Amino acid sequence: MIFTSLPFVLFFSLLYLLLLATRNDIARRWILLLSSFFFYGYWNAWYLLLIWAVTGWSWIIGRYIANAASPQRKKWGVAAGVALSLVALAVFKYAGFFAGSILSPFGARPPSFLRDIVLPVGISFYTFHSISYYVDVYRRQVAPARSLRDYALYIAFFPQLVAGPIVRAAQFLPQLARPILLTGPNFAAGIRLVLAGAVQKLLLADQVSPFVDQVYAHPALYSGATEWLAALAYAMQIFGDFSGYSLMAIGLARILGFALPENFRMPYISMSVVEFWRRWHITLSFFLRDYLYIPLGGNRRGLVRTQLNVFVTMLLGGLWHGASWNFVLWGGLHGGAIVWNHLWERWPAPWLERQALWSFLRRPVCWALTFLFVILAWVPFRAVHFDTTMLLLERMWTLSDGVRWFHTPTVWTLAGFALWHIAYLCSFRSRLGNVLEERWIYALEAASLVTLLVMFAPLQSSPFIYFQF
Repeated sequence: MIFTSLPFVLFFSLLYLLLLATRNDIARRWILLLSSFFFYGYWNAWYLLLIWAVTGWSWIIGRYIANAASPQRKKWGVAAGVALSLVALAVFKYAGFFAGSILSPFGARPPSFLRDIVLPVGISFYTFHSISYYVDVYRRQVAPARSLRDYALYIAFFPQLVAGPIVRAAQFLPQLARPILLTGPNFAAGIRLVLAGAVQKLLLADQVSPFVDQVYAHPALYSGATEWLAALAYAMQIFGDFSGYSLMAIGLARILGFALPENFRMPYISMSVVEFWRRWHITLSFFLRDYLYIPLGGNRRGLVRTQLNVFVTMLLGGLWHGASWNFVLWGGLHGGAIVWNHLWERWPAPWLERQALWSFLRRPVCWALTFLFVILAWVPFRAVHFDTTMLLLERMWTLSDGVRWFHTPTVWTLAGFALWHIAYLCSFRSRLGNVLEERWIYALEAASLVTLLVMFAPLQSSPFIYFQF
């Protein structure tokens, strides 16, 4: 079920009414858990077998880590748990990719059973949840879940199950130590977030997706200028799609009485790639930092090793997004850019810093270079094949001739997207708050969002992009 579909609206409405009618907290937990399994199994009931297996073994291993008699046994428990989770992820997500990469130089293809493996929806997210649980229990940042039911609810909680945000056990399990409460303020705040996310999905991402899909499907037909427009449109599409999903997930959880972490903070206003990753997919950035970069050594082993750790972390972060060399390239580009940022901050150009003109131009130039880099790096992320990436970048660089298609809805949507960011930078919301009381702002927002959705939303919503990861 897609959050913006009628089946999901019916599912969530019935669930909320059922929870309202149930006063017993234990019954509410069972209702939420069974509803989450139903939500996940709606795509393919066979997926449930894997999530049940991951839930079962990670709960058992978590308790073993907490109760192990020696530090060495605790470490072995963490290693076994992480290995099991990564093996499950590797089999379903990467087996065909690695087999193909090894066999293709010899002109061979992977066996059919590897090529035909169906990627379970959301597997990357709930395996990450289990990994964070092992490590947090080992670090004593969270107590092991005593109840298998509560731990299963942490893994399968449907708002964040298939596309995040990545929620740590230390963030979610303590919330299960208190009763599940359905309150009016939580409902009002959650609805606002859901509506805001739906606007980003339906009025930004879905408006431009047909144009982006067409240009990326046949890049040789279109001019370089059109391909630049498609690259800009995809940057807006993936932000509207993923940020919209995250807002809806946070809002739905809020309605149900749970707090999920923020995942986006206007990333396209960033002045550096380092800042971009503090604003884009925030929960993934923190996950990679705490569970990959720091275990690799972090910044504790000198400058060269620190930058190598940064690069490897981003390279693996790119590979996490999908079984393709395009994602490896995307992760490597961002890793290299972050390393460059760190070195620039360590050794800035003194002659440039002394220039008065640079003081005036610094922010716009840094923003423009960061935004341009991010736009170009999205090309391999979106392109299906590596050859398509190279073709697109070549045609964009040379402004090649071809069909000039400046899709009018895309141009208008991009203009609206730009105005939204300008309004954010100008603190439009806070200034408006000086004029109107807060409750009227909320009412105005809700009325405006509903009106926009009714008037301009497409008749059919496309699946969220991050469902495939």
